[in-house]
Amino acid sequence: MDQTLQLPNHVNVIGPTTDYAYKWGLNVGLSDKKALRLALAVDELVTDVVRFAFPGEEGSFEITFRADLSTAEVIIHEKGEPFDPSQHPYDPHRAIEEDNFEGAGFAVVQHCVDDFAFLNRGREGKEFRLVQHIESEHIADLHPTEQPDPDADREDVDYTLSAVQPSDAEDIAKLIYRTYGYTYAKEDLYYPERIERALERNEKFGVVVRSESGRTVGYFAVLRSPDSTIGEVGEAAVDVNHRRRGLMKRMLRALIDQANEQGLSGVFGEAVTVHDISQRVNHHFGMVSTALLLGLFPPERFRSLADDHTQPISIVIDFRPLIPYDTVTAYLPAPYADLLRQIYDALGVEALQRPPASAVPPREELPATTEMDARIRYTYGHVVFVVETAGQDLTDQVQQALDDLDDEDMSVACVDLPLDDPATPTATAVLREHGFVFAGLMPRFHRDRDYLRLQRPLVALDPDAITVYSDLATTLKRHILEELSWTSNDTATPSPSVPDATST
Repeated sequence: MDQTLQLPNHVNVIGPTTDYAYKWGLNVGLSDKKALRLALAVDELVTDVVRFAFPGEEGSFEITFRADLSTAEVIIHEKGEPFDPSQHPYDPHRAIEEDNFEGAGFAVVQHCVDDFAFLNRGREGKEFRLVQHIESEHIADLHPTEQPDPDADREDVDYTLSAVQPSDAEDIAKLIYRTYGYTYAKEDLYYPERIERALERNEKFGVVVRSESGRTVGYFAVLRSPDSTIGEVGEAAVDVNHRRRGLMKRMLRALIDQANEQGLSGVFGEAVTVHDISQRVNHHFGMVSTALLLGLFPPERFRSLADDHTQPISIVIDFRPLIPYDTVTAYLPAPYADLLRQIYDALGVEALQRPPASAVPPREELPATTEMDARIRYTYGHVVFVVETAGQDLTDQVQQALDDLDDEDMSVACVDLPLDDPATPTATAVLREHGFVFAGLMPRFHRDRDYLRLQRPLVALDPDAITVYSDLATTLKRHILEELSWTSNDTATPSPSVPDATST
């Protein structure tokens, strides 16, 4: 969960903020060295904000601390005097010869952290984003020595399913390692410390399967959403010697039972489109395909598939509501109204109410300033702009952020718009003029509200390498390709499964 501090531009906040950043870094899993470097970077930027952002006036700024299992991010947001760091580069020769250290602060910051981004937010000011990768011991470095599996060739094995515990962390990492090698997209699962930490913090829950010998041969988990009451059915593995025995379905059934017991309003899966196996499993358990997200993850080689996947990986969002939908009031943009109705119908919405077109404000009546959060996944190469209030500067803010992230090699940019906001149809029209196309419905994804997701691929993709399974996913793919003017030979018929591939 984010922690945000609102601070005045007084010099007496610099020391306490730096101390807080150091202790916070340690608490989320950074080593002492990396926490110190993060604190030094925070000290440098906060000092610059206090000294230079509000010349001759009182002001305030925000600093947000955000972490997951693998990254620690600090976001400093201020609305002070405009500043363009590209106009103030650091020149070490000039520093030595002329005693001119202009730009040295940014050079120090870049040296201290793993990723550093500056986002010009226009009327919303500026953001400085600092990222440190949390180091943990990889399972391959632990030199796991496992005995041969005594149940590998047996057909009559009795399996035991149990709720996953922090003490299962190393066994889970071993299972991932021997099942996928280095190819599993969710890298946190190679680090027992991260698995243990997530379970202790109740950030996820799940089941493990053991064979009669006690060997861990299956794992499936739900990751809680940080800002909603839904969870991602997002981590799964079955030992290669124990496949085709119904373990994946048994685990998913147990997971859905756990999710109901814990009061989640829905579960979703991010099913890769390299094959259709995980989509088939999701569909079997009543999940509905609600979105097709292009190029969301980097290329990977999937064990048991014939070839490397040489382009960024697209995914299908499959969603199952656990608390039934009742009446939904949604401002559906006209170009996507029929598609969104189909998705809502498949989700079991009893009554979909569309306010009249007169309730939608024209572009000139939108607020001047957009309020949104840029969620940057540096490791995966994508960014999602979650809009709270769409303003007249929406596309300016999005494009400026993409320009500022040019060095980060983003493969796709997404914008999430709340469907209960009258401004969403107008914002959609504006974004479409700037190359954004339909991605789908993100049900209950932020603060339990439904969001329309638009996307703009930033790299070329081969549509025929994107395999979808359900009829609804096929419809989504066909529409998105038409909107992008991309051609494909296989949008009408899902590709066949690959026999020995495993669900991710």
